[in-house]
Amino acid sequence: MAQILTFQDTINFLVDVGVYNYFLPFLLIFSLVFAVLEKTQVLGENKSNINAVISIVIGLLLIVQQGIVEIINAFLPRVSLILIVILMGLVVLSLLAGKKFAGLQGTLFTWAAIISLVALFIALFMGPETGTGTLSLAEYEGIIAVSLPIIIFILAIIFVTRSPKTDQNKPSLGQRIDEVFSGGLK
Repeated sequence: MAQILTFQDTINFLVDVGVYNYFLPFLLIFSLVFAVLEKTQVLGENKSNINAVISIVIGLLLIVQQGIVEIINAFLPRVSLILIVILMGLVVLSLLAGKKFAGLQGTLFTWAAIISLVALFIALFMGPETGTGTLSLAEYEGIIAVSLPIIIFILAIIFVTRSPKTDQNKPSLGQRIDEVFSGGLK
């Protein structure tokens, strides 16, 4: 009697033959590197063949480093979850708006961008063993140890590059952050 193959059997087969540990990470890195090289034209115009060779080499060098592949395989599903949460949040906001939703703008957009970056940062530093979404105290300390200097650096840049205001219309912190993310300080 013939055995019926399920979708789970197909996924298990793909895992067993290395599609998730070799082929997909290679394809992802190859595509990203090739797209960046094509867009930036670092090597000059009409160098698609050279860009392809460089992309293939970088992709092959990456899949040899299984530690990096494990990080990619752990990080991308978490980012996908974050994107779904953001999308559902936008759906709820558009439903509550009642009229045509024009998207997040101004300070609300800035805070949403900051929260999204923090969520991506946390997703990056969650180890493979913490797939449940819980971080240990040591992992939180590691995130804080890395992010605190970055935050201080950004605040120092804002403080140093701001122009002195002589009038009483001083911008709020949210407006200052909007200026930074909208193309520079004025």
